[in-house]
Amino acid sequence: MTLPFVSLAPQNVALLPELAAAFVRVAQSGRYLFGAELAAFESECAAAIGVRHVVGLASGTDACEVALRARFPRGSRVSTPAFGAVPTINAIVAAGVEPVLVDVDAVTRGVSVETLARVQVDGHIVVHMFGQPCFVPVGAIEDCAHAQGASVGGAQAGTLGLAGAFSAFPTKCLGTMGDGGWIATDDDALAEKARRIRHYGFTEDRSDVQGDGINSRMSELQAAILRAKLPHLEAWNARRRAIAARYSAELRGRVTVPAEPDGTRGSFHVYVIEYAERDRLATALAARGVGVMTHYAKALHEYERWAHLGEHDAFPVSERLARTVLSLPCYPELREDEQDAVIAAVKEAT
Repeated sequence: MTLPFVSLAPQNVALLPELAAAFVRVAQSGRYLFGAELAAFESECAAAIGVRHVVGLASGTDACEVALRARFPRGSRVSTPAFGAVPTINAIVAAGVEPVLVDVDAVTRGVSVETLARVQVDGHIVVHMFGQPCFVPVGAIEDCAHAQGASVGGAQAGTLGLAGAFSAFPTKCLGTMGDGGWIATDDDALAEKARRIRHYGFTEDRSDVQGDGINSRMSELQAAILRAKLPHLEAWNARRRAIAARYSAELRGRVTVPAEPDGTRGSFHVYVIEYAERDRLATALAARGVGVMTHYAKALHEYERWAHLGEHDAFPVSERLARTVLSLPCYPELREDEQDAVIAAVKEAT
């Protein structure tokens, strides 16, 4: 058996009637930007998350950038985890604010009260890494790219701070066929400002331009696709959690399995283990036909671009995770025999 790390076709094939209907609606409408599909997706997504506003955008990276632009004046200092994805820190710089790296918690792999207490900044963008909710200080922006449907005490990721930035990249828990993203918030002023920023700074009636803006529009087609998929998100996440629970039960003791603190419910966008000989294990699994990925092989300050933000050993947990994490296949369509193959391969290689 050759098992890819992720396979997107089965989900889309299963939804072909709904997706075909979405395409036909858009094609027949003659309106491909800022039309009825986007308005409907924003309304339906807001209801699903439990917020007053959803602002559709062209990507998850844009969602982070626009949320930061709407929240912080240029030149502000904003913390972000040293163990994280490059798009988040790129969004910080694009928004005209200064990134300040912080280490992460070994359990959630996101920031904590303790790690944030070590810096003096104007605000924070926290990342719910791999779909596991982390600590969210008051007024923070949440990067929820991995965390659609994750929750803490029943409150969904994206509602714990001032605003949540989401990605609809095809591999995400709720993904489209291309790029897309959105901001979720209860803050009326931030939502209004985000809508202006996404379309060159225009006011809603386009009679004036107020502040800087960019071009970040979610197309009608991508919004229609997301509308077709949104009702399935909870069931898909339940399937991800079931696969993750099985992996953890079978592999605990051989590798470090992800933890889920009391009161939290992860989305398991990816299932990430830790293993001291990560590279050897990855090679062994590939030889057995199991596709794996590394999220992420470097802490941010270990890239040349961000080396000035931290010295070696400045962020010990982030640096350790970058050497030991490995992502195993975990998506709703993964069959039981395929899970068996992953589990057997890990056991054989460890």
